[in-house]
Amino acid sequence: MKLPTPDPAWIGAIATVIGVIVAIVGVIATLLLPFGPIMAAVVIAVIVVLSGAVIAWVFLRGRPGSTEETPPQPTPPPPLPPGALPASGHNLPERNPLFTGREGLLTALGEALRANGSAQLQGLGGMGKTQTALEYAWRRVEDYPFLGWLRAEDPEILAESFAGLAPLLGLATGDTPERATVIARVRDELASREGGLLVFDNVEARATLAPYLIPQWRGHTLITTRHLALGVARPLAPEPFTVPEAEALLAGHLDPGHPAALAELVAELGGLPLALEQARAYLAETGGKVGHYLTLFRGHRAALLEHRAENSRAGVTVATTWRLAFERVAAKQPAAATFLNLCAFLAPEAIPHGLFTEGAERLTQRNRNKKFIVRFIDHLRGKGLPAKLTAVVTNPVRFDRLIAALRAHALLTADGEHLSFHRLVRAVLYDGIPAPERGKWLERTIRLLDAAFPFDLHDLQTWPPSGQLLPHVISAWGEAKERQFTSAELGRLLNQAGEYLWVRGEYAQIRPLLEAALAIHQAIFGEQHPHTAASLNNLALLLKTQGQYAEARPLYEEALAIHRAALGDRHPDTAASLNNLAELLRTQGQYAEARPLYEEALAIRQAVLGEQHPHTATSLNNLALLLKAQGEPAEARPLFEQALAIRRAVLRDEHPDTAISLNNLGLLVWEQGDRPAALAYLTRALEIRETALPAEHPAILGSLWNLGNVCRESGRLTEAQGYFARARDIQARHPEYRAVSREKIEEAIKECEVQRRRGKV
Repeated sequence: MKLPTPDPAWIGAIATVIGVIVAIVGVIATLLLPFGPIMAAVVIAVIVVLSGAVIAWVFLRGRPGSTEETPPQPTPPPPLPPGALPASGHNLPERNPLFTGREGLLTALGEALRANGSAQLQGLGGMGKTQTALEYAWRRVEDYPFLGWLRAEDPEILAESFAGLAPLLGLATGDTPERATVIARVRDELASREGGLLVFDNVEARATLAPYLIPQWRGHTLITTRHLALGVARPLAPEPFTVPEAEALLAGHLDPGHPAALAELVAELGGLPLALEQARAYLAETGGKVGHYLTLFRGHRAALLEHRAENSRAGVTVATTWRLAFERVAAKQPAAATFLNLCAFLAPEAIPHGLFTEGAERLTQRNRNKKFIVRFIDHLRGKGLPAKLTAVVTNPVRFDRLIAALRAHALLTADGEHLSFHRLVRAVLYDGIPAPERGKWLERTIRLLDAAFPFDLHDLQTWPPSGQLLPHVISAWGEAKERQFTSAELGRLLNQAGEYLWVRGEYAQIRPLLEAALAIHQAIFGEQHPHTAASLNNLALLLKTQGQYAEARPLYEEALAIHRAALGDRHPDTAASLNNLAELLRTQGQYAEARPLYEEALAIRQAVLGEQHPHTATSLNNLALLLKAQGEPAEARPLFEQALAIRRAVLRDEHPDTAISLNNLGLLVWEQGDRPAALAYLTRALEIRETALPAEHPAILGSLWNLGNVCRESGRLTEAQGYFARARDIQARHPEYRAVSREKIEEAIKECEVQRRRGKV
């Protein structure tokens, strides 16, 4: 072995090390002298010998300029001639033998590349963008003279991947090339080539991609990305898997005894290809069937979304894919994490912007109206929205930026007024909240919903936004039921949601909400509180509407007793209870009992609310109904007309309460023999109801029934049958609506036929 040549720099370094060792030896000697000179000498000798051995080893093995022989290195293959290709002509990852579906997308992808030279597969992580791009490349591997697959998730990986094309292109890179030099040579080589396909997979930012887009490139460029705003090429978005596509993927794991399981699983997973691939791998690993996986998923969703089977073709799981995306967004938008935590308790689709913008504003106003100590306690308990999130959602520009950041990562879709999440994104959001913190975030969500829910019976403008918020109220309530969570805000919210559903005629959905609101109010406020009375009243109103008079009466009477005791005899809520109980008694034909209650309610409302209030109009209308039922039409008519005038002035002509007055007045003048006036009133009432209410609302059924009867008695049998037929269709969807039964409608239709045969056309 050839002796090393001394290097001055190295000799200086060794001298420094020796000096340090000598100093250390001196310190140790001082410390050990109390234990005797022999002990000190032995320890110092050992340190010196070991130090000398280490210095000698380092000097011979690792110094600069060492000429120690190294193992022989393999001789690199000679570079290919410029322009030549290795035998493979590509560096594509292994083809996925389980790839299925996407035929339409693959065709569209080919058309886009041929027409534009570039295309962009974009959308939510897990939607199959990479696998679709890979399948396209493998199908065209014989058509392109060169195919380069580039990982582009971050700048460093893309740079290394792009430089790695050099051997594939037959470029000599030398022994120790600079990467920047290699990249430049690859760019030049690609610019000179005719044809080829470059796939940039999983691009995270336009700035990452820009240095590698070659204007002179005469081949095709395919990009996959989650970023909807990348804007580099024509975008194409993979759609969720259909049931037939999922069936092809899960072949061999279908359950003949549970044929609906596959469709249910596809719905549960939102058709997400990555989630379905995880299901396939799990079933292949365990030998299970789709129905079993569906049951497991419903009970152990978080664990299955995290699980990656050894045989999985996917490199990541649904949970890890989206968790990384959440973290990237949160790094740019600190308020994103708290915003997403709220969304985890909402329905995944069509979340209105107003929930956050208007809800946060109203919460802020409510907090200002609270005493300082109450606000302080709420803050300590974490009840309110975080201040940073409030600052973002109440600032239109900052809120837009937050939505843009989430949308850019394809975590949600937005149409300017609503946000929507894939159902599994929402699931991963929920599962990502630590279990001890979920109660706090649920309470915050319910407070926000309660503040934002705008329903007002007398203001039609509040009805559509209330309907938009309803699915999110139901979603949060479902979580509250599971956690046995109650709060005053939840009770009020459920009551309001029930009132909204009642005016919309959706009676079948109301009872669970109202019963829950009543239980919450009884638990929080006690049996004798006005909030409890309000819940009793609303539940009784539903029971009355459904014809359950015996069940409704004690609730009305209890509500009235609470209102009298808690609020007094002259309070508007007491008047409401009087009116409602009187309505029930009138419906049951107990006119003598009903009249004093109606008159007391009217007197309270006129005195407290005024002559022109909508509630006063309601009392006038209801008292008129009683007078008409008692055979006093002359006394009833001015009250009907006064109620109509108030409603037209205060609620406007298009409000359903105005339609009630028109309908009642129409029926009265019909009985008085003025059929033309009756038709005019009743027709206008129907028009208002068809505009303001759902197409199958029971009030529309009532209008159709009334018009059918007037037309039949007027000899207009064809019109009458048309009205009755429409009424029958609505009644079939509302069998609980007792005011007009199916039997009565069928009898009226038959009567029209009898009259037609008799020649009364």
